[in-house]
Amino acid sequence: MSSNSEVKSIGIIKDLAELPLGAIISEDALAKIFDRHQVSVKRAVERKELPPSVRLFGEPVWTAGTLIAHLEKRLRVAADEQTKLEKRIGELTA
Repeated sequence: MSSNSEVKSIGIIKDLAELPLGAIISEDALAKIFDRHQVSVKRAVERKELPPSVRLFGEPVWTAGTLIAHLEKRLRVAADEQTKLEKRIGELTA
């Protein structure tokens, strides 16, 4: 079985997927899950790569389910955009 650092080195973030959907994740924990600095997490939120957090005891937090749902929605939108682009290219080249 691979160690967690080996898994992350190939781009697989399984820590998030293994959490219960209602698990509350702090900014620090999210940075550790993605092996990034907390500032990178803040910037990802600004770029809308991650959903906005809510405050709990003055600290930004998310639930695992919210993070996963946000990522899944972004993937669906990207797939839809790709399908539309391919259709448009097909119409232009036909």
